[in-house]
Amino acid sequence: MNISTLQPLGWSHFFLQQIDTDTFEKLQSNELEIFRISAVHRSVIKGLGSTWSEGEVELLCPDSFHPVSEHFCVGDWVIAQRTHEHLRIVQVLDAKNQLERLSNQKRQLMAANLDYLFIVTSANSDFNLKRLERYLAMAYESHIEPVIVLNKIDLTDDVDSFLDQVRALKVSEVMTISMLKPDSFLSLTHFLQVGTTIAMVGSSGVGKSSLINALFTHVRTEKSSDSVNLQAIGEIREDDDKGKHTTTSRQLLINEQGVLFIDTPGIRELQLLNAQEGIEQTFGDIVNFAQQCKFTNCTHQTEPGCQILAALESGSLTQSHWDNYQKLLKENAFNARTAQGSYAQKQHMKTFSKMVNREQTRHRQDKGK
Repeated sequence: MNISTLQPLGWSHFFLQQIDTDTFEKLQSNELEIFRISAVHRSVIKGLGSTWSEGEVELLCPDSFHPVSEHFCVGDWVIAQRTHEHLRIVQVLDAKNQLERLSNQKRQLMAANLDYLFIVTSANSDFNLKRLERYLAMAYESHIEPVIVLNKIDLTDDVDSFLDQVRALKVSEVMTISMLKPDSFLSLTHFLQVGTTIAMVGSSGVGKSSLINALFTHVRTEKSSDSVNLQAIGEIREDDDKGKHTTTSRQLLINEQGVLFIDTPGIRELQLLNAQEGIEQTFGDIVNFAQQCKFTNCTHQTEPGCQILAALESGSLTQSHWDNYQKLLKENAFNARTAQGSYAQKQHMKTFSKMVNREQTRHRQDKGK
């Protein structure tokens, strides 16, 4: 197996250094293969490997990795062994980053190994500054560079009013686009490099799927040497423009420029989990005020010399910004306690599975001597 063929899928030295000598030799002899997970369903995992241009393959996983949704997410890298006509996962490589949230009181993995997180919002009544702060906290916690994409700028005569609110969040990358203005997409070309993985998040209706469709110059469902076939992108008929991509589940997509996208369903409610550092980075202005308080244990309620209270009084800190900061901190702490039991159990099983894999590898090595 030529590992260099995986680079268009986002493969890097970070993953290569996790592979031991024995595994590497088996990869070279094609006893083992590497795949990037492109879809995770209830009991089915699909991935893209060295022959990724030919489409997805189905991957089987051992019982120790069930339920699959708690162990794998779109964007993960795995090693599989071919058994007759099947491919069975034997190892999961550590991810360089992961997006996660709390869903139904359980930790839910959303995507892994990202270069950018496109936070899509729209210049209309769907615009919600507090929701943007949630997404930013999630991105910062996962060490993923956020890019706020303000869509549907054609719907307003006052784009600057939206931009002023976004820029107050101190995000370095803010882009404005409109589906009716193709030239507006030129601002995104800096991020659209071969092998770059971008996840898109945002509430339903902000235009995530429309943005992905716009970034695909054209899509084919037939396999050929000059196009890539991945799931959930239907053939677009030129006469009525129907059949465009819409999102019902997380999936890995790739356009003809070699950029990988992980689209996510519209998230009605994003519950943060283990996001303390991300929240503090998102609300860095509040953290700075608090550090200047007279007392180190200031509760920011009635204490003299409290810089939070002074900032609220002077207007340099808005009440809504302060309230959302407190709300997210309390929510994050509550969710951490709620998920602690199931999360600890999952971490134990993950560690146990890795130990079993190491012992099996050591046993094979000893047997071969």
